[in-house]
Amino acid sequence: MLIGVIVYFAPDAVVVTTSLKIAFLVIGGIGCYLLSRSFKVPPALALVAGVASPLNGFTMFFDAPSWVTGQLAWALVPYFWMLLKMASDGRRSPLWAFLVGYLVVTIGYVAGTVAVGFVLLAVGVDALLKRHWTKAWRTAALGFGLVLVAVVVYLPGVLTAAVTTRSTTAIANDDFMGVDLSGLLSSTIATAYPMMPSWWWGGLSAPAPALYIAWFLPLVAFLSWRRIRAYAPQIRDILFFAALSLMFVLLPSTVGPLRYPARFMPYLAMVCILLCVVLLSHALARHPSKLSLLGATGAIAFGVYGGWAQFPDRYVAVFLAGLVAIAAICLLWWRMRGNTIPLDKLSMASSIAVICLGVTLGTTLLQYRTTEVSPLSDSAVPADTAIPKGVLADVRGEVLVVGDPLDYPQDESTWSRTLLANTWYLSPASVLNRYQLIGHTEYNKALCLRYLGGTCAELLDRLFERRDETGMLLADELGIDNIQILKKSFEGNQRPAASNNYIGRQDAVPVRSVPAGWHQVSDDGEIALWSRDIPTGSSGGLVWTSAGTKLTETGRTATEVTLRVDEVASGGGRAALGRLPWPGYTASGTNVTSPVDGFLLAVDVPEHSAGSTLSVAFIPPGWAEGVSLWCVGVGGMFLWMAWDVVAARRRRASTENHPSTESRLATEKAP
Repeated sequence: MLIGVIVYFAPDAVVVTTSLKIAFLVIGGIGCYLLSRSFKVPPALALVAGVASPLNGFTMFFDAPSWVTGQLAWALVPYFWMLLKMASDGRRSPLWAFLVGYLVVTIGYVAGTVAVGFVLLAVGVDALLKRHWTKAWRTAALGFGLVLVAVVVYLPGVLTAAVTTRSTTAIANDDFMGVDLSGLLSSTIATAYPMMPSWWWGGLSAPAPALYIAWFLPLVAFLSWRRIRAYAPQIRDILFFAALSLMFVLLPSTVGPLRYPARFMPYLAMVCILLCVVLLSHALARHPSKLSLLGATGAIAFGVYGGWAQFPDRYVAVFLAGLVAIAAICLLWWRMRGNTIPLDKLSMASSIAVICLGVTLGTTLLQYRTTEVSPLSDSAVPADTAIPKGVLADVRGEVLVVGDPLDYPQDESTWSRTLLANTWYLSPASVLNRYQLIGHTEYNKALCLRYLGGTCAELLDRLFERRDETGMLLADELGIDNIQILKKSFEGNQRPAASNNYIGRQDAVPVRSVPAGWHQVSDDGEIALWSRDIPTGSSGGLVWTSAGTKLTETGRTATEVTLRVDEVASGGGRAALGRLPWPGYTASGTNVTSPVDGFLLAVDVPEHSAGSTLSVAFIPPGWAEGVSLWCVGVGGMFLWMAWDVVAARRRRASTENHPSTESRLATEKAP
């Protein structure tokens, strides 16, 4: 919430968002450092984990540049893991782990919530296998509290999904933003582009090192397998989380409403790096053999081959990154064998850390030299937030934009006149064309709404055509008082693309004349604005009644409408409100019925209800149950914390009243 307020009031969007993104990269890196230290990793190697984890390819080229909710969730998960371990061991109040987990879950980013669940499973299963029942109980209790919080976050969306564009329950694989083993095998090459088709680029390969984890992962070949077997029980939670993360990123590209398993790559990268530094700290062989050197360099060579095979044109960048990694591995092997190098006065952990950090810096620079920008779309929205705040600032009533702003130059000349997706939230105008990725299916279809808010040019004619069911104009059904017309979208040669998510066409569409009851407010030759002569003010209110039925609207709020029944046809009637028929609407004195025209909330008007009052109200489905469960989860956590405080005080009081034998002997011997 604080970030939202800061971003809204900041005068420069680029400065504030960049500052916040860098801050959370640092926060995430510190979290990985602290998590490594909790596994007794030396500070030098923990620093390697803290630096390398935020530099994974998916965070650098996807989450940090654009999908920032993924970055926020990822940055907090290491803290949750560390605090959960401490809470389950009784070394720290469970409140702290719960608060961090609460923040991750309430971001509402599914990958982060899944990661929290994986951490809980990993720590809980480890406790069960070790027969640490108290630890298992504390982990389960904390997890139960977070599950109750997750219910209130996700249940309304789940219960609403049936009427949205994400209503599918299919499990399918079209490879879009999917991950395969061949891509993961080249995850040690900082410049390798994996096979990963998507909306945002052409071809089969992602134009960025999306699956890069860290170049030094093959150092595990220098471990003593006997030491690994002895130490494995201490890191079961890491191994379990790693296995679950690998399974998740290898999922089909579509699992019901969930898409793009590659979004879990930052968590797989984090746990792989964590596992590597932990094993290097506790299971390193005293004198790695030549066979282990062959294995480590062979892994890099195989990654180079895979990176070249998936994107042959990048052979120079791929081979160069591989050569640097192989050289560093050979140098480390030489040092571990007891030979002299310039770093031989440092401890082994420090020597490994210096080389790892130096090469990481070099490969990162090479990465950005060969891949300058994120492959995700960039609409060049102005940094000055005063510009979008001034768009349609004087327009009153509902606004619908016909056309797609992406058909215009992506610069200030466009964004000072119209906006895109959620930048409309900065404008004081009430505009329907906002982010529609998970929108109402029938509504989006009627308005041919694209996921960034653009619409098809044909919509302008459709707005002034009579609808079969109501006999009304679509513009009247929607309660639209203003129409902004983007004329460039009416020209021919409109191509389908990820940015517009709409079927292309070749022929131009003429811009119709201003209809009766409307007037043209402005027209600069590229963008026009039409407004009604008399605003309807019907948005959210009563827009239609069936023949022989007459209602009068007596009250309206954002979530409720009250109606007086003046007249009802024999056999009863129907009424439609200018609201989308989301699940969660309930009626008093009537029933919510099937939508009118597919996207208008409808109610039955009983035959003998003349003179009575009907009301329709909205509460998100599952909201009441979710809030109740939330109260149980949060309240239970605070009660648990209070119990821990009381128990700790009792233990201290007992110790003071009944000192140990050693304390009594020390007191008796004191002069």
